[in-house]
Amino acid sequence: MKTEISAEVSANVWKVLVKTGQDVSEGDTLVILECMKMEVPVEASAAGKIASLSVAEGDAIEEGSLIAVIES
Repeated sequence: MKTEISAEVSANVWKVLVKTGQDVSEGDTLVILECMKMEVPVEASAAGKIASLSVAEGDAIEEGSLIAVIES
């Protein structure tokens, strides 16, 4: 089963904390976005393995942009 993680706000990608192939638990922080000088953590909504990562540090993303796909 695949779970897509998308941005809830338009922001800049400040830190990427995971790599493709890494195992994650539900609630783990995947990336930290910077929006209006605030840090916004993006958490895994399911446990599994990072199948793909669609962002890199420094990227500007829009609301709804795909951040990662988790395979469980």
